[in-house]
Amino acid sequence: MVVYYFGPAFTNTHAAALKAFGSEATFEPCTTITQVFDAVADGPGSHGVVPIENSTEGVVRETMDCLIERAPVIELELELDIRHELLTAPGVTLEAIRVVLSHPQALAQCRLWMERHVPRAARELAPSTSAAAASVVGRTDAAAIAAPLAGSHYGLSSLASDIGDRHDNATRFAAIALEGPPPSGHDRTTLVFTTPHERGALRRTLGIFDDAGVNMTRIESRPLPSKRWEYAFVVDLEGHQSDPALAQAIVELRTRGLLGKVLGSYPKAS
Repeated sequence: MVVYYFGPAFTNTHAAALKAFGSEATFEPCTTITQVFDAVADGPGSHGVVPIENSTEGVVRETMDCLIERAPVIELELELDIRHELLTAPGVTLEAIRVVLSHPQALAQCRLWMERHVPRAARELAPSTSAAAASVVGRTDAAAIAAPLAGSHYGLSSLASDIGDRHDNATRFAAIALEGPPPSGHDRTTLVFTTPHERGALRRTLGIFDDAGVNMTRIESRPLPSKRWEYAFVVDLEGHQSDPALAQAIVELRTRGLLGKVLGSYPKAS
C-alpha cells in the first residue's frame, strides 16, 4: 500500500498518516496538498492524507478546493491533538536558547509560552516544523518548535511539551482515495452544492435536508471560480450517502440541478 501525504516527513500530517494506515504501508511525502491529490488520482489503489481543518486556524482551503475539483474523495477522517514541543540538541538548557525556529503557524500558536519562557530569543521562520527540527541538530543556542515525531527522528531533547497557547488545538485530517468505503453505521457525508443567485435560494436548498430528516453539522461557502461574487456551499451531514434519508436529499439536489459533487461518505473520527 502506498500512502501519499502532505510532507515533509515527521510532521503532524505524517503522524496522522501513520495513525490511519500503520507502519506497514509505504509512505511518500509530497510538497503540496495538490500533489497528494494528483498522486492518488494517478495511482489506482493508492491513498493520501491531508489536513482538512484546524480547530484554531479553520478550514484548509487548498484541501477543500482539491476535493471539489479533483477525482479523489474522502474515505476516512481522523482527529489529531496538536502538541507542540520545544526541541533542542541534548544538553542545551532553556537559558542558552538565543533563537527559536519553526513554521509560522507553530510560532503563532506558541507565542504566549515563548514570551514567558524565552522572551529574548529571536523567532526564525522555517518551511516546516520538521525542517526546523533538522536545523537545530548540533546547535547549542537554538530550539525548534515541532512535533514529537520529529524530535524522536532527529534525536533531540524535549525541554517542554504541549507549549501551545490553546490546549484544545486539534486538526482534522482526511484520508483520500478514488473510491469511498461502504457504510459503517457511524458516518459523515460531505458534499458541495450551488444555488440560484436569487432571494431565498439558500434557505430553500437547506430545507431539502430538513425535509428529509438529515442533520447538517457544518456549512461554509466557497467562491465559484467562473462566476464573480457567486458561491458554492460545502456541508457536512450525518449519515452515509446510501442511507435512505440522505439518498433522498441527494436525489432532490440532483433533480433540481444543484448538486456539485459528493466529496465523500466516510467513518467519523472517534
